[in-house]
Amino acid sequence: MQSPRSQLHQEVQRDEDPAPQLPPLPLGEQTKIVPIPLRHPSHQLKHPLGSHPQRPSAESAASSRQDVATITAAEPTSRQARLEEFADMCNQSLPKTRPAVSPEFSKLGRRMVTQQKLLMIAGIICANFILIFASWYWPAYYYLYLPFITLTVALNCIMVFSVIFFSIKHRIFPEKIVMPTSPEQLVLLLPCYNENFEECTKSLDSLVAQQHLEANKKAIMIICDGRVRGAGMEKTTAQYLLDDILADRTLRRVVKGAYTAWDQQPMDATIQRGSYKGIPYFCIVKHQNQGKRDGLIALRSFLYKYNTRAEKPQMLFRPAFFAEMALFLADAGIEHVTHLVGMDADTVFADDCISELLKQSRYPGTVGVCGYVAVDFKGRNWNPWSLYQSSEYTISQGLRRLHQSIVTNKVSCLPGCCQLLKICEETCGDHVLVELFGYCPTPADNILKQIRATASEDRNHVCLMLSARPQSRTRQALRARALTDVPQSWSVFLSQRRRWTLGATANDLFLFKAPGVQWWERILAFANCMTWSLNLFIFASLASLIHACLFVPWWIILAFAAVMLTPLTYYICIAIWLPRNALERCQYLAGCAFYTFCGPFINISVLLYAIYNMDSFGWGKTRKVVSTDDSDDPEPVAVPTAAAVDEEAPAPARVPQPVSTYSEVVALVGAADDKRLAATFGAAYRTLVYEPHTADLARARALHSDPHLTVEVTAAEARLGMASLFLVATSSSSSVDEEGLDAVLRHARPGAVVVVLDGGALDAVDGILARYT
Repeated sequence: MQSPRSQLHQEVQRDEDPAPQLPPLPLGEQTKIVPIPLRHPSHQLKHPLGSHPQRPSAESAASSRQDVATITAAEPTSRQARLEEFADMCNQSLPKTRPAVSPEFSKLGRRMVTQQKLLMIAGIICANFILIFASWYWPAYYYLYLPFITLTVALNCIMVFSVIFFSIKHRIFPEKIVMPTSPEQLVLLLPCYNENFEECTKSLDSLVAQQHLEANKKAIMIICDGRVRGAGMEKTTAQYLLDDILADRTLRRVVKGAYTAWDQQPMDATIQRGSYKGIPYFCIVKHQNQGKRDGLIALRSFLYKYNTRAEKPQMLFRPAFFAEMALFLADAGIEHVTHLVGMDADTVFADDCISELLKQSRYPGTVGVCGYVAVDFKGRNWNPWSLYQSSEYTISQGLRRLHQSIVTNKVSCLPGCCQLLKICEETCGDHVLVELFGYCPTPADNILKQIRATASEDRNHVCLMLSARPQSRTRQALRARALTDVPQSWSVFLSQRRRWTLGATANDLFLFKAPGVQWWERILAFANCMTWSLNLFIFASLASLIHACLFVPWWIILAFAAVMLTPLTYYICIAIWLPRNALERCQYLAGCAFYTFCGPFINISVLLYAIYNMDSFGWGKTRKVVSTDDSDDPEPVAVPTAAAVDEEAPAPARVPQPVSTYSEVVALVGAADDKRLAATFGAAYRTLVYEPHTADLARARALHSDPHLTVEVTAAEARLGMASLFLVATSSSSSVDEEGLDAVLRHARPGAVVVVLDGGALDAVDGILARYT
């Protein structure tokens, strides 16, 4: 019997087998095919995919200009001319071919992932219990077990002394700083999902309140991932942003197929621009939820393409969409974006946060900087949950991340809630951002690749960059403080830590085996993976240590205790130099006590919960959603009240559609009821079935709903502009859908082919020839 993996790869291989360039038509012997020469009206709307991306032509440039010109016909001539200029710089690339996702394909993928999860659980349990049994049954061979127990502690000791040494060294011999010749030009990015009015407003206000940036050109870009409403919210986050928070607006419009999402499907978006308390903003509301990663790819890629726009590079964006964003930056006085500052919508920056991030970015070779993320207590200064998580944040940032910053310059995680990236090839180039970070997994991918694609996207981006671009340097700015919300319940805490621990471990495993990784970071990655998988044994070894005191020489016990106490002593000393005042010092010390005594039990609970839910790739309970607005109306839509959904499941997302083997698009006009014709082309090509009568749309969509085919039923005649081959069918009564044929001739690209399929007589064809030729 074949394994699910072999079956999956056979499915992929079958999907990638070469298909005939033109499938045979299921037509009768009496059918006659008559080509019609096309005349192209000068006012027609052309689709931006009209020319091949590798061979830009005058027609494609004209297409881009007409696309923008049609949308902006009512706008001033100067703005229209600038939009056309930016649109000419856009060379939209075709979507990549992906395997068609059938129900059987998805089922095999889920089965394979489940089997991999069970194998990993069995391996972890066996390894832990074998070591526990061996350490108790053969205690005299304790030296064989010590490496498993003390490796992480020994590495922590080395990092403690390295941090002290390099801190003193940099005090005596300061590192070289490269000052910019002109003030940095900044884009401030705020990703949103289901945050409420207060969270979004506080985050935006903290961006506006930034100090020491008077000479810097800056603009705010907001991207909202879908239109959803969280628990306790009267509106969706998109409605709060567009109507309530960003009330000062100069433009709002819907852009169909604005860009190609990371799953290679077109993404519609509502855009709005204006000014928020004196700073220009550009808000993008995606009509479908595709995750934070998709939004980060789109915005980072845009900024890099904007900087290289004179080269007319290939990009993900429709010319009209790129032109609007580029015009926004130009109006803000930004000609070349130097840095992107990212935050989360539930985070608040300190007033000098961005200026401190900029200071650290001026060291040679630095392409990324993260700040110091602290817990926002919100008046609950002695809440045990907040104290524990606050000390956990401080210890991780005050030792390992600090060591990565000042010793190796390889900070492997730049948290998205407080992050600065230099816009360059290393961070935002197509290889790292689109090809590696932008890879959307298929059901045939293994569980580790699925985890890296859906959890800890900020860490994954940096790890991929450190491997693909080994010369890149990343740092931490401890003085750049950002306050963030933390879970206040056990269930939400477990859900959050499941994503974090699985994402960190999967990316550490990648760092351990990937090329180009710095040697010390490779050792740390291995130690982290080993410690994570042997957590149960390490906890049980504490009892073994007490038992070993009866027969192990005292000097060995003393040496072991000294190694164990060195990191703990450093943790206590952090209270001297990292907290800013007496209250923060007391909070940290109290949380450190919780961390020391309760940490092992919490870590084991997180481990067990994480491996049990290893095949759950959503956000779980961290971000609860109660409803989703899927309408295409850019105006506010009333959202009914619903009970909160609190379950371990992915956030609402569109179902990926099968992707055709070939990139050409075929349009069927007058054949909405011909299932056999649509199935023939839909098996190999992206196929549009044009049904102009909205009353018949539901019936036509039900008829062509086979998930194995790439068939789209539409009433929007502008979609016909994507097609390169048009099949216009006549009925047995020799009549033709003249409305459909007129739509074809209005939107067909130069060089497109129109084929009339006659049902038995040539009267209709003769009439068409007389009318249109």
